[in-house]
Amino acid sequence: MWLWMHLVSWAVLIIAAGIALFSKTRQFMLWTMITRVCYLVSIVSGIVLMRFAFARNPLLTVVKILIAIGLIGLIEIAFAGKRDHRLSKPIVWSTLAALVLVTVAGFALAQFRPFI
Repeated sequence: MWLWMHLVSWAVLIIAAGIALFSKTRQFMLWTMITRVCYLVSIVSGIVLMRFAFARNPLLTVVKILIAIGLIGLIEIAFAGKRDHRLSKPIVWSTLAALVLVTVAGFALAQFRPFI
């Protein structure tokens, strides 16, 4: 249950952040708030899942936590750039790279279980 909650919250987070950053919608604040609620759900479910992942692979668990925190920070920096109309390409590419890294690390820690 926790694993699926974590996966769904990250999926919703990515969709909401993508809509907030790349659309011309006037509902920017709505999508940023949805993203921030997903942060909270992801952090809580991640803490619960960390117990199991740390026992299996402590180094990858710590790396994934650090990358995930960095990803949240990059998303917030991108939101600030979008709000001030100065969203830069390096921030967008860094955010996408961090997203790929945290996704790969997360699935590796879960031993690709949801899809097997």
